[in-house]
Amino acid sequence: MATNSDGYTSDSIRQLEGLEAVRKLPGMYIGNNSKYGLHHILKEIFSNAADEVMNGYGTTIRVILEADGSATVWDDGRGIPVEWKDDVGMSALTQVLTVLHAGGKFEGGSAYASSGGLHGVGAKAANAMSRQLCATVRRGGLIFRQSFQNGGEPKHGVEIYNPGEKKPVGVVDRSTRITYGKDGLITEIKQGRKKLPIRPDPSLTGGTEITFLPERSYFDAENMDWNGEPPWDLNLIGLQYQQIAFLNPGVVIELEDRRGKKLVQERFYSANGLLDYIDFLNEGLSPLHKTLRFCGQAEETPEITVEVALQYTEDGDTTQIYSFVNGIPTPLGGTHVSGFQAGLTKAVNRLASVKKNIRGEDLLLGLAAIVNVTMTHKTPQFSSQTKESLTTAEAQGAVMSVTYNELVRLLEQNKKVVNTIARQAEAAAKGREAAKKARQLVIRRSVLDAPDDTEILSKLADCARDTPVEQRILFLVEGDSAGGSAKQARDRRYHAILANRGKIINAEKTNILRVLKNKEIMAFVAALGAGVGADFNLDERRYGKVTIMTDADVDGFHIRALWYTFLWRYMRPLIEEGHLYIAEAPLYRVHNGGKEIFCYNEKERIAALKKLGKGAAVQRYKGLGEMNPDQLRVTTLMPGNERLVRVSIDDAHQAMQYVNLLMGNSSRDRKSWIMEAWEQEA
Repeated sequence: MATNSDGYTSDSIRQLEGLEAVRKLPGMYIGNNSKYGLHHILKEIFSNAADEVMNGYGTTIRVILEADGSATVWDDGRGIPVEWKDDVGMSALTQVLTVLHAGGKFEGGSAYASSGGLHGVGAKAANAMSRQLCATVRRGGLIFRQSFQNGGEPKHGVEIYNPGEKKPVGVVDRSTRITYGKDGLITEIKQGRKKLPIRPDPSLTGGTEITFLPERSYFDAENMDWNGEPPWDLNLIGLQYQQIAFLNPGVVIELEDRRGKKLVQERFYSANGLLDYIDFLNEGLSPLHKTLRFCGQAEETPEITVEVALQYTEDGDTTQIYSFVNGIPTPLGGTHVSGFQAGLTKAVNRLASVKKNIRGEDLLLGLAAIVNVTMTHKTPQFSSQTKESLTTAEAQGAVMSVTYNELVRLLEQNKKVVNTIARQAEAAAKGREAAKKARQLVIRRSVLDAPDDTEILSKLADCARDTPVEQRILFLVEGDSAGGSAKQARDRRYHAILANRGKIINAEKTNILRVLKNKEIMAFVAALGAGVGADFNLDERRYGKVTIMTDADVDGFHIRALWYTFLWRYMRPLIEEGHLYIAEAPLYRVHNGGKEIFCYNEKERIAALKKLGKGAAVQRYKGLGEMNPDQLRVTTLMPGNERLVRVSIDDAHQAMQYVNLLMGNSSRDRKSWIMEAWEQEA
């Protein structure tokens, strides 16, 4: 071998074999190897079942979270083909589950008119990340089964079973020939000259069941709280299935969780499709009009079908746009969403009685909309394998054309609705103007236009200006006492401290014009420097992280909730892009002589008492102000090792529902939710 001083030689070049690429490069195939990736592999298996029912080959999907942590997905579709393929030297079932970029959904294929699975990766990715996987196929009245282990290694070939029997009658190999009758039943299976003793059951003409157990060592288990079984999130999974039910009226999706002491069963079904979806999104809000729904195709792109439902509510500080392509959610939108917004803006400006054109951004506030695009015999283009954003150029023009034409048709005879929408937009424009004025407060030491003429940034202890933005952390600290300790404990290179007095206004119950009169909020807006509301621009923030630091008591948690609400309503990208944190200060100091241990929960306190032995004393911190600066620095603010917990949102709609429920005006609904949660906990 030739040597090279920098170590880069021909031996440095390697080729990943089989499914190893998925484990080595999870970000490319499943998003990551954390919670998102875990749920994505279940989503991929589910999507295969959904493609069957969406194309009219089935009516029911059943998902079971098994007691051992494995997941089972069952459908009554056609069943994955099982015949031997000489060109690859394996059964089609084996190929579908082990060979990357092999499948029946590529452009030009006849198996699916439309599908969410497009790259031949999904089922393989689930297999690659699993300790074991078993595929059972009902096809032609017989049962075919193959099991895998250790990330996709076949344990045996595709076994052939008669219904109700435990032993296989044969294994699919190169000599296997399967003959079907006109009714779809298998009439004969030959292996060479030998006929297998088959007894087809007419009730088992189709369907697939896949059970898989994710392998802990393939994931970042420590950061997922993966201590025993895989940490499946039932709420996250259920919300996805609810969406699919809305998109496919008449389809039944059953979800069963067998992991806990109590069996949990949910059934998702929609009779009215997107109309039910809008009702679901706007539950608890005040609609301004009946839901508008339309479906159509543009003449120049007949292969793209556009279905849209929309409704405005009086809650004009919210925007809910959910988009889908062939049944797959696109949380980052894409060309189809851009086309919808352009068509909506054009239609309203044509029909509304307004003095000047309404801007598209002002038409988004108060809007709940579903944009569902189906592409038949055309492969959608996405920004990544995880399909978070559509990039197909033709979709923008198609959706814009259909949206504009259909809205004009629906609204021409109902000017009351279009003028109501226009008034909502004009109110949003006023809020945007207020947000622009708030941006001007970025100028350091600006003065709030208030009676006492107080400097809004007087309580900000900033960090060094030459520190890169991503390394700068802004701490929102509760009270002057804690703020004083934090200012002494911080590292001035990286930490900025903004002390808040009292509780900020509840942004859920107040419009933006009143919210922006709150001094504590205005101080934060000015310090962050990225604007607020419709004017918020994440790229212009002055800090890489915003961290809420409150006492670990009822008041502290309430203050957190108020900040969550404001940030969710008016600076949502800060949360969605992972820039919001909670500072985790210790609850206890356990000490004995010259030794001390800081504890962040009850479990750590008990362990510390055992470790320090007899005579150990416990100090319970009632608030951050009780900690001296040195203690706060060591426990919470050590540069590069700050105790910070990221605030994350798994589902935007669920988050909005909780904000509306817990911070909104309905005390009766809030009380009912608390009582139900208490009963479940008990």
